[in-house]
Amino acid sequence: MTVAGDFNTDTRALEKRIQAHDQFGSKDINEWIFDNLELSIGISIVDLGCGTGKQTIPLAQFVGDDGHILAVDISQEALDTLSKESEKKGLSKRIKLLCCGLDDLKMYLTENTYDRIVSSFSLYYSHHTKEVFESIRKALKVGSILFFCGPSKDNNIELRTFHNRVKGSSSSTLSGGALFMEEVGPSLTNEVFGKMEIVHFSNTLKFNSAESLCSYWSSYNLYDKNLKDKFLSEAIKHFKTQQVFETQKRVIGIKARK
Repeated sequence: MTVAGDFNTDTRALEKRIQAHDQFGSKDINEWIFDNLELSIGISIVDLGCGTGKQTIPLAQFVGDDGHILAVDISQEALDTLSKESEKKGLSKRIKLLCCGLDDLKMYLTENTYDRIVSSFSLYYSHHTKEVFESIRKALKVGSILFFCGPSKDNNIELRTFHNRVKGSSSSTLSGGALFMEEVGPSLTNEVFGKMEIVHFSNTLKFNSAESLCSYWSSYNLYDKNLKDKFLSEAIKHFKTQQVFETQKRVIGIKARK
């Protein structure tokens, strides 16, 4: 299953979204992810779809010198950014980088090797998802944990509603990522692992200007360059009567133990 959209694997757009979540949100998704991973010092972790290292860097800091992270991403540009950051923070010995697609994991993951496998907003990019899940299960040690997360069906519904109003459309197409997290992901996890747990996370983003709202929208797959001027105009109108624009990141997490 793949997810259409120009910004799904665009490094600059990804960094822009992460910065917006940090600047305008009130919660840290990493705290939620790491709690569900049940971390301990010295463990080995695979970070699938690691991007520029939103989870990789703090995970490497946590596991200590005896732990290690295998950071996997299809974007060499993202891995290069991660590499520079890990060197800057003195973490390069703890992090191994692997540039490959999710469907090629079986060629690189050895069986019964890893303590944790995490995937944040990425697992749904695979074409042969069941094979990927089976490769993940084989790679985990007995008793170890897979945790992956992605958008719920109501993720950013406030921003999507605003976008549709600007566009003059009443319909809102559910993203492939949301469909995966709501339906495919739970079903496959149950099938491959036998049981799983579903958890939820939400983070309200409060944008304080038309410019900040437009900047976030321009990094999101809703973005339409043909609507740029109209979107900005409507955003300016909004802030003439409102101090903030609120939209909510709504995330589904799925946890399974081998």
